[in-house]
Amino acid sequence: RSLTSGPSRSFTRGPMSPLARVLVCVLTCALVPVAHAAQSVVSNVLPRRDAATGRILDVHDGNTILRDGVFYWYGAGYGDCIEMATGCQTIAVGACGFNLNHTVNLATSTDLVNWTFHGAVLPPAARPQGILFSPWVAQSKSTGMYVLWFNMLPVVGGKGDFDAAYYAVATSPTPAGPFTVVRTNVSGIAFRQLPDAPAIFVDDDGEGYIAFTHEDTHINNVQQLTPDLLGPLPGGGVSDVIGSPNNEGILMFKRAGLYYVMFGACCCFCGEGTGVEVYTAPKPLGPYSYRGQIARSPTGASIWRAQTGSVWFTGADWVLYGDRWQSAPDHIKAHDFSYWTPLVFTGDGAVQPIVWQDNVTIHY
Repeated sequence: RSLTSGPSRSFTRGPMSPLARVLVCVLTCALVPVAHAAQSVVSNVLPRRDAATGRILDVHDGNTILRDGVFYWYGAGYGDCIEMATGCQTIAVGACGFNLNHTVNLATSTDLVNWTFHGAVLPPAARPQGILFSPWVAQSKSTGMYVLWFNMLPVVGGKGDFDAAYYAVATSPTPAGPFTVVRTNVSGIAFRQLPDAPAIFVDDDGEGYIAFTHEDTHINNVQQLTPDLLGPLPGGGVSDVIGSPNNEGILMFKRAGLYYVMFGACCCFCGEGTGVEVYTAPKPLGPYSYRGQIARSPTGASIWRAQTGSVWFTGADWVLYGDRWQSAPDHIKAHDFSYWTPLVFTGDGAVQPIVWQDNVTIHY
């Protein structure tokens, strides 16, 4: 096709300039489809099951890590006891949620839908006697070991003694366990009295931290750990108190250079669920600033009907996880559901309020 109305012309193409090559590359690459992360649709209204047996996963109030394309989900195994009507109406040994047989269980998956249940990576016989809660696993960058922290209640007078609560630590050379207890009744944690559920965070530089709750007044702090994650760093820092009293279920993570701490109101195995308060800081020990409530409706009801558990990174999404206590239709604690939802962040690092979703899409 002639581009002019005059005599035909011939053109000779010379060497393409470097700038032209760049422009051609940009235009051409813009037309190539971009590879997206894999994704799975995960249910919040059905229990997660072992793919081979169909068994409901007894994995609660723990955390998830990603290693070599495999998600390792750790949590407390509560067994087949029938839940109490009000969650924690008694703390006597034998009450559901206060038994001596709690395990640390593991399930793994490559797609967050098809799970393999591995059972106990820390059975009762391998730990101190007492009531176990809230296991959390992280890897030490200095030793390469996988380090498991958990909360223990000794039994005094037939009941779990919160006044004597302590942290214990176990390790394994692999994420699959089994874990071996290396420290009991860890000393040096700066709680006022009665430690509650721990959350272990490892920064990009390998420094470790524990975010923890004081059981007496349910206030929250962050404290620096030794590089091997086995205990508090002597002379290490401790944050100021974060938030107000009467909160628990603390978690900690880092995104885009900003440190996050989240927790909800005290809610001992409650069915109604909690809110989620968000705090951020430019450094792991703070100071932390309140950034909002993301899980309560205008009437104050819990949107997700869950208790805060952990936030974990899939490689693409930051996923908030919580336990939906008393949600199992058969009232067996081991069968309680969990709620997972990807968090959405604003440009300044704030977290947008979550909404209830029966099914969520998670990228990884």
